[in-house]
Amino acid sequence: MGYNDRDYMQAERSRYGQRPPAMPSPFQGAPVTKWLIISNIVILLLQALMTQPGQPVFLQNIGHFSIQEGIYHLQLWRLLSFQFLHANFSHLIMNLIGLFFFGPHIERWMSSRVYLSFYLLSGVAGALFYTLLYFIPGLFEGYHPSVPMVGASAGLFGILAAFYFVAPNARVLLFFVIPLQMRTLGLVYFLYEACAVLFNWHNAGGSAGHLGGAIFGLAVLKWPPLKDLVVKVSQLGQASSSPKTRKSQEAKIIREVPHSPLQLSKEVDRILDKISEQGIQSLSTKEKETLNKARRDK
Repeated sequence: MGYNDRDYMQAERSRYGQRPPAMPSPFQGAPVTKWLIISNIVILLLQALMTQPGQPVFLQNIGHFSIQEGIYHLQLWRLLSFQFLHANFSHLIMNLIGLFFFGPHIERWMSSRVYLSFYLLSGVAGALFYTLLYFIPGLFEGYHPSVPMVGASAGLFGILAAFYFVAPNARVLLFFVIPLQMRTLGLVYFLYEACAVLFNWHNAGGSAGHLGGAIFGLAVLKWPPLKDLVVKVSQLGQASSSPKTRKSQEAKIIREVPHSPLQLSKEVDRILDKISEQGIQSLSTKEKETLNKARRDK
């Protein structure tokens, strides 16, 4: 008997008319997160293919961030390129797990263009924060200005900070085992990364980048001028559109990133929390209509 001829499949077809509805994609409404994940995987594969045994890693040589190359030599592209490079597969997979679980929620909340600029600027902030702390006496003993920094972690910590801001009561699993509220997880991460910097633990420079990304993420959502900067960066490349169209797009993007969730009604707050905890596919038709109406009425 074929799979489609079995009794339970016949029952499912009769229930839905023809066939059961397809499972929604975890990236529904979040194309930027999907392409960030794909691009990071592809770049690591290219990095492996282009590296000869015993030779320096080519892509990391031209793309990593270090104080010496990025700041002293003014190779400012490294503030962006380092975010798409990873030391190895395990380094990559840990960052992509965070992007997969948290990125889509924040992208749907912000809008894709704002989310992309927010993510990249969080990464830039992480590198600059590390640079700032580097010149404080007593920190990063044994570090040299040429020490390279790679990875998507700083941008990811910006996303985690935004998720903390949007849904502090959402329940998440620490190490996929320990259930915690997001507010508790955020505090645990912050204390760990701060201790790593203060006591020069392993990867103290990376921890400084994490803190910089997280602080920037919270500052964007708490301080309107910085939020406006992120919005303006997201609109780069749209100069060909008419002033009226740009004004409409700006208004739409600004509505997508309110100064505080408290500006929304309690019902919309509840729906946003539900999206954060269970995904957008969990919404009922009525909840989707309520959310769409709130967006139109802003």
